[in-house]
Amino acid sequence: MIIASISYKGGVGKTTIAQNLAVCFAHSGYKVCIIDSDTSQNSMSWLGRRNEDLPKIPVYGITEPKAITQNINALYKDYEIIIIDSPPALSKIATKIILAAHLVIIPITPTGGSDIWTTEQLLEHYENLREQKGEDILAAFVINRFRPNVKMHQAYLEILEEYTEEYGISVLDSKLHDRSAFGESNLQGIGVYEYSNKSAKEEVIKLTNEILALAE
Repeated sequence: MIIASISYKGGVGKTTIAQNLAVCFAHSGYKVCIIDSDTSQNSMSWLGRRNEDLPKIPVYGITEPKAITQNINALYKDYEIIIIDSPPALSKIATKIILAAHLVIIPITPTGGSDIWTTEQLLEHYENLREQKGEDILAAFVINRFRPNVKMHQAYLEILEEYTEEYGISVLDSKLHDRSAFGESNLQGIGVYEYSNKSAKEEVIKLTNEILALAE
């Protein structure tokens, strides 16, 4: 399975989600790797902090648009799951990543009007790529940094439901709440599955299981 974690802009959690899914898949016995296609190379830096005694999650830095498809195909011969930490969605390499993926994960931080606008732009691009490919591209929203007691966050969920009807993209039941554990574990080169915060670990396990069910 090839999973792309992608967004229209930075700072919404696509790297966090990519890393934590990879950790959870690795602990579940899957042979998994990450392709880091963002020029910031944050997943590569994360690997450098990772203890060698933990489950192996190789990270390949591939930022050249002309090489990405061939590298994805080559790596898929050796790995059961490839998770791609993609740059923003309108870049040339991100377009190739979306077309190559079996599942596109779109992290959403429900913080207000600007996020709604950028989400609409991403969905319009996604719709164009789906028409270009001539077949459906499975995609799903993942709510990140969710605060259930914030009215704006609840209102944003209602707006996303409208998008699901228009574009056929589901909103996953699993939500990642606004927890410091995600940042703290990242600094140690681990995922929350390997960290001390039980609630964060349970959220990622639920997200992983929902993605597996969606991909079947």
